[in-house]
Amino acid sequence: RSWGTSGPVHVSFGGQAGWYTPFNKAWPKAFEVLNQPSIGDPLSGESSGPFQNPGTIHGQTRQRSHAGVAYYNDEVAKRPNLRVVTEVMVEKVLFEKGDDSSITATGVLATTADGIKRTIPAAREVILAAGALNTPKILELSGIGDARLLQPLGIDVLVNNPNVGENFQDHGFVAFSWEVAGPQSSSDCVREPDVRDALMQLYQNGGAGPLGVQSLASSFLPVPDVGELDALLHRYLDDDEKSYNKQFPAKQRQYELLRELLLKPGEPSSQTTFAPFQISPQRGPSLKKIFGMQEPGEYVSIATALNYPFSRGSVHIQSADPQQKPGLDLGLLSHPLDLELHARQVLWAEKIAQTGPFAVLLKKDGRRLHLPTSTSTSTSTSTPIDLETAKKLTTERILPHYHASGTCAMMPRELGGVVDDRLTVYGTTNVRVVDASVFPLIPRGNIQTDVYAVAEGAADIIAQQ
Repeated sequence: RSWGTSGPVHVSFGGQAGWYTPFNKAWPKAFEVLNQPSIGDPLSGESSGPFQNPGTIHGQTRQRSHAGVAYYNDEVAKRPNLRVVTEVMVEKVLFEKGDDSSITATGVLATTADGIKRTIPAAREVILAAGALNTPKILELSGIGDARLLQPLGIDVLVNNPNVGENFQDHGFVAFSWEVAGPQSSSDCVREPDVRDALMQLYQNGGAGPLGVQSLASSFLPVPDVGELDALLHRYLDDDEKSYNKQFPAKQRQYELLRELLLKPGEPSSQTTFAPFQISPQRGPSLKKIFGMQEPGEYVSIATALNYPFSRGSVHIQSADPQQKPGLDLGLLSHPLDLELHARQVLWAEKIAQTGPFAVLLKKDGRRLHLPTSTSTSTSTSTPIDLETAKKLTTERILPHYHASGTCAMMPRELGGVVDDRLTVYGTTNVRVVDASVFPLIPRGNIQTDVYAVAEGAADIIAQQ
């Protein structure tokens, strides 16, 4: 069964169903017209077609449910052996060398908000949960990483492992936005102070109104043309020079697994998501600009993401200064196959917007924010975009999905791994990693529940020792 009843993190659809927009109701109808009905339970891992997204929302209070309240509750906070310290940055893990070339963590060096350095001793082990960007940073600053990177920075190499910080993966997404037809409205209306105040008043009255509802809807879909997919896979993967990397031998095996998944009948290769607001990467690189609802008028968006990307990036320190952020190479679309697949999903998003139940809610001759101004004056099916245009738009508009994963992968060290099957960092006796960086391959869809699962499993492993 996919739905639990006793876990600490609550999952629900939020408030009353009556607050769903006409677009949420039209979403599954459009897919039925396109012969892609909902099949199976989307939470089971075995489904396809459209569904209304649940969220980590408490079903009664309509408040966000998250680790900060689900696991660190009042009872846990009273434990005598637990202390939470905030506004402190860990600079590095401190080690002592053993007789067998392994190293043992003795504590961490940290800096407080007022600049005071403190050494925090470790009685048993050190557990890193800084995420796929900062866990590799801490390891490298501690002397665990590629010697070719660390030595020029003046960092003593304790464990030479070039795999640290490699294998970065993210789904990446491309969003298209259409102007809505009256009398429909979208979440862009919250720009108006009177509307925003009224909605907040509703929400503060027992979580009522649209602010207490999970408003996103999604769909999982396979690649539409299996024959075309097979040809693309042959074109881009059946070349040893492209699929094999001596510095990261697991890459070839990863590609083999991804190929099997994509060719599996019914396996969803992509996720398409409806969002009741405008998304505008053309406004600038910051989230404030992308999601700032700065375009006049009201819009809804459809975003596409690949469940199984082939592209890989990396994250590494740029200096020995722990205050400096690491350098991040997202690597989005760095593998040409991702562009081919994502562009075809972008065409599918256009098709949804041009399909009866959904199309009637969009403004006739309204703006499409994803097209240049000179050509963005029609949502009509008579002006579809072609594959080359889709590739261009995908390249220009792809954004990180913030599903950062894979940079301290759980794999054999000789294949590109950083941690073993007990989450212990290779070369150490007592340092574990418990976050999304341990994923060898990024899970499909949102990674939130998978991160919780890693943490739950890690707790069991640690308790056994």
